[in-house]
Amino acid sequence: MHTTQHFQQAPALPNFFTVTSSAFSLGPRGFRFAGWELRLRSRRLISPEGKEVSLTKTECTLLQVLLHRPRQIMSREQIMDMAQTETSVFDRAVDVQMLRLRRKVETAGNAPALLKTKRGAGYFLDADVQVLN
Repeated sequence: MHTTQHFQQAPALPNFFTVTSSAFSLGPRGFRFAGWELRLRSRRLISPEGKEVSLTKTECTLLQVLLHRPRQIMSREQIMDMAQTETSVFDRAVDVQMLRLRRKVETAGNAPALLKTKRGAGYFLDADVQVLN
């Protein structure tokens, strides 16, 4: 006995090789703010005077978080969430990293011009930011 089977055609799957180039984008090359330039691939911060400032991975991540939301106050918890740090990290570690980053970025020691603190609320970057693609 011969039976005819009817196969339902499977829905078309996207072809792997036709994926748009944006799927392979590595994101921005960096950022410009207040005369500074952050180069993400090398984790180098270039001062307005053209001097290279080396950043640790954590400092670079913290700066990126602030650059993604300029002039928006973010709590320690929000910063840790955006930086995708482990929840077991003590939130005061953000304070220490901010202090280290300020030492590298700020020219005036007592009154930060770029990396500011809103007492009881959090931190923010007080500058316009340009994304470098």
